[in-house]
Amino acid sequence: MRILTVIFLVSVVTTLLASPLHEIPYTNPDGSYNLFIEIPAGTQQKWEVNKRSGKLEWEEKDGKKRVVKFLPYPGNYGFIPSTLGGDGDPVDVITLDGEVHRGKFSKVRIIGAMDFQDGNQEDIKFIGLDPNGVFKGVESIEQLMFKHPAALEILKCWFSNYKGSGKMIFRKYLNLEQAKSMIAIAHGRWKKSRRME
Repeated sequence: MRILTVIFLVSVVTTLLASPLHEIPYTNPDGSYNLFIEIPAGTQQKWEVNKRSGKLEWEEKDGKKRVVKFLPYPGNYGFIPSTLGGDGDPVDVITLDGEVHRGKFSKVRIIGAMDFQDGNQEDIKFIGLDPNGVFKGVESIEQLMFKHPAALEILKCWFSNYKGSGKMIFRKYLNLEQAKSMIAIAHGRWKKSRRME
C-alpha cells in the first residue's frame, strides 16, 4: 500500500512540475496542433508561461500587473508547445472560437497566419480553429477570407492596434502550407535547443 501511495505522489508531483512549454507534443496523429491557452477570449489580462519555472503567471511591468489597454482579446491566445520561434518564444496562436479557460490545452487546426512587424522584429500570429467549432468547415485562410472576411479583418485590426497605433505593422497573410512549414521549423529549432541544454 505504501509503495502505491509513493508512486501516486511521485506521479502527482511530476504532473505539477511538467512545463506546458516542453512536456506536450506539438501535433496530434490527426494532424491537429496542441494549443496552451494563456489568455482566454474576451479578457484583457496579460498572462504568460514563465520560461524558467514553466508556471503560468500574470505578467508584471514596473511592479504592476499587465492589462491590455484596448478591446479584449478577440480569440483565445496562447502557444503551440515544443516549438521555438525566431524570437526565442513558442509560436503564438489565436483561435476564432469561444472562450477556453486559461491554463488549458485545446486542439486546433491551423489555417494560416498573419505576418506583422513589431518594432524591428517579425511577429507571426498563427490562426487556429476548433475542429468542432463554429468555423469547422473552413480549411484554409483563403476559405476564411471568402466565407467570413470580417473575421480576418477583426484580427488584423486588433493586432494592429492593441499595443497602440503604429506599433504593430501588418505585412501579409501566410497560407496553410507556409504556416505549417514555419511551425515544423519552429519544432525543429525547439528540438535542437533541448539537445544543447
